Amino acid sequence: MPVNANESILAARQIPKLKSLLKKYRQARTIQSGLLQLSELASSVTDMSSFYSELQSIIKTILITDSFHISLCNSHQNLSLVYSNNSIERKLIEQQERENWKHSLTGLVYSQGKAISCDAKERDALSKKHNLNLSNSAFIDWLGVPLKRGNNVIGVITLQSYDHDILFSNKDSQLLEFIAEHLVTAIDRVRSRELLEKNIIERTQKLTETNEKLQKEIAERQKAVKIHKALLSISEITATTYDLESFYKVLHQEITTLIPSNNFYIALTSQNNEWIDFPYYKDEHHDIAESRPFSNGLTELVIKSTEPYLMKGNEVITLAGSDPKNNKLYKPKPLKDKLPKAWLGAPLVDQGVAFGVFAVYHYEDVNAYELSDLDLVKFISQHIATTILRIRTQAEIQKNNEALEQAIDERTKELQSTNLNLRMQIEERRKAEAQLYYDAHHDALTKLPNRAMLIDRLGYSLRHLKRHPLHQSALLFIDLDRFKMINDTLGHHAGDLFLIEIADRLRDCVRDNDILARLGGDEFVILLDSLQSEDDVEEVASRIINKVAAGFELEGHTVHSNASIGIAMCGSHYKDSNEILRDADAAMYQAKSLGRGRYVFFDDSMREQLIASMTLEQELRVAIKECQFELHYQQISDLENTKIIGFEALLRWNHPTKGLLTPSEFLFMAEETGMILDIETWVVEDVCAQLKCWQSSLEYKNTFIGINLSGRHLTQSNQLFKLIKLIDKNTVEPHRLILEFNESAFSQHAELALKGLKKLKEFGVKLALDDYGAGLSSLNFLHGYPFEFIKLDRSFIHSLNLENQNLSLIKALHELGSNFGYRLVAEGIESAETLEKLRSVGCEFGQGYHISRPGLIKQFEEEVVNVSNG
Repeated sequence: MPVNANESILAARQIPKLKSLLKKYRQARTIQSGLLQLSELASSVTDMSSFYSELQSIIKTILITDSFHISLCNSHQNLSLVYSNNSIERKLIEQQERENWKHSLTGLVYSQGKAISCDAKERDALSKKHNLNLSNSAFIDWLGVPLKRGNNVIGVITLQSYDHDILFSNKDSQLLEFIAEHLVTAIDRVRSRELLEKNIIERTQKLTETNEKLQKEIAERQKAVKIHKALLSISEITATTYDLESFYKVLHQEITTLIPSNNFYIALTSQNNEWIDFPYYKDEHHDIAESRPFSNGLTELVIKSTEPYLMKGNEVITLAGSDPKNNKLYKPKPLKDKLPKAWLGAPLVDQGVAFGVFAVYHYEDVNAYELSDLDLVKFISQHIATTILRIRTQAEIQKNNEALEQAIDERTKELQSTNLNLRMQIEERRKAEAQLYYDAHHDALTKLPNRAMLIDRLGYSLRHLKRHPLHQSALLFIDLDRFKMINDTLGHHAGDLFLIEIADRLRDCVRDNDILARLGGDEFVILLDSLQSEDDVEEVASRIINKVAAGFELEGHTVHSNASIGIAMCGSHYKDSNEILRDADAAMYQAKSLGRGRYVFFDDSMREQLIASMTLEQELRVAIKECQFELHYQQISDLENTKIIGFEALLRWNHPTKGLLTPSEFLFMAEETGMILDIETWVVEDVCAQLKCWQSSLEYKNTFIGINLSGRHLTQSNQLFKLIKLIDKNTVEPHRLILEFNESAFSQHAELALKGLKKLKEFGVKLALDDYGAGLSSLNFLHGYPFEFIKLDRSFIHSLNLENQNLSLIKALHELGSNFGYRLVAEGIESAETLEKLRSVGCEFGQGYHISRPGLIKQFEEEVVNVSNG
């Protein structure tokens, strides 16, 4: 075969290879060109939105598809879509974006940190394996590559193909990974440039604002200097001018340097405010302003309000603000042909009353004057008013000098006469002041020093003791017994006579250098000074007790009283007068509690008792507010058949630190402070709630519950009404409620208490007399009061263990109950022997530890259930 033929054959064999090389060269060139475009794009674009839109065309030239999206890691370490060019699966991408790509192929690439390529079949396998949400995906082929900065994955770029002829190969995956490396670099560069551009814009904006602010401050400073110079000049003119006409002209010239004032006038009112005159007037369109009657122009508005006003167009403004709704537009009356567009005026004021107006105005420029000019014209108007008044005053002074000389002679004669009268008035005033001082420091009734003088003298005595610690003094706090009874029975006049007699007797018991004072009511205080020992104090206290104990003759009646005295020895440890008064008062209450008619020296234990009492009161108030109470129930049984007829609700305080407290530990404080009513309101509500719970119970359907109540419910009509209303509100079965009262409820107001009991009886509740046999135990309670139960006191029942003489009394009470309509309930049954004795004399009902110990109502209900189930 010829050589040329062989060469042709070889050449023909090389053509496919050359075409393949050419294709690879073109692809490499395309890739290189795309990467160069990507690099140039990263160098030229300053914001990310422009970068991503340009990136679309670059990817289309390099890869076989332009359907792609890019997701980057946000500050919460979740993927966030930053760009998407995929209109086919937009809804799916939006859904995956809402789910933070957790169940998507993109999220899988991000979490694994490596490229993933899959077709539709492989997609389903990955979806099942990794629990992905790809049910609505329509792609034919899919390729995702992580975007890495070093070893950290910062995002994912994915390609999607929806054409069976476009499938991704390993080469495409390698190419996309290569592009991803350059893409991360490009993103970082664009972001850095975007941040830099943003910082530059912000800095430029700040510098511009600072410059504008500085220019504004410079202009304001220059304006302030100009205003200051002009105002100084106006002040000099005001102080040196004696001719008003010259003053007005020079003033007008100075004002022209500050504000537009081609149109300027000064208006003054007549003495009766019926006319307005214009002593100075300059106007561009009018030569003369004639006097006119007082009407409703802007000048009149300023005079009436005594405030500066600014008119801009149809808006009227004052220093207090604008109020165009309430102020109609006022027109300057002197201007008939043409109205100004801007008007600025301020009043000329003398002692709060305006006697004129200074005003400037402009015909063309509505913004000729600003709101800040109101202060300026107000300042100028003050100088104008000062000058006018000064010149007027000088004229009046000159006119009145002659009249003044004549008046001086006449006045001298009058003053001589007046001086004598004045001396007499001064003397009378001194006497009145002395009387006022006396009245302010003494009790009007007894003429003794009052609390004010006592506190003053006591303070002096304490200061004296600090300088002379060896000196001794004492404070006696005296309280009188039966004073209220004297007032209530004999009247207030007799009470006043009693107090006057007490004051006289106490004066006889002290020395001249001691202080005897009345604090108010029946409380007197004595400050004993210069004592030798405590024996001197005891001698005075004994003398006072004996003096007070003697009878008093008051309007034909002989009455007796006693004095309870608390004594506090003054010492340097007291800081002020109130402390020693407090301690003497505490000692006095201790004396009253020990039996009255005695004296007690204060010691620290009394203060501890006071503090303990105050602490208990405060804790009790907290207990009421936080509901720290609970009710324990003690069973009341029929003594013949041991059947439960009811329960007594016993109050307990679940103290947060002291545990469970019984009423004897806190009820005295509740009675003393009036908090007992709040506590008993809670008890009534809780017991009524328990009765409601038993309405459907066969075991407790007819069971009673008894509660102990304070006598205040009977003696205070409004409180009785509240109690009835409270029970009526909380239960429909008042007949199952037993209200128990002890004898103390009837000791002072027996008739009032009886009426209260009858009202409760009419309402439908049952009544019981509690603790019978512990006190006087009058038989009047058995037949004169509507009690259905008489509860024998536990001390009375306990005596049966020692002697049986009370058994006959119980038997007699039982027999009387048949006639008077009550039944006996024995409290404190603690042995079978006592129970048998009570049965033998006919006592029907009873309660006590032998029958049942107190407990929560749940315990009794559970026992009943156990018995019925057993």
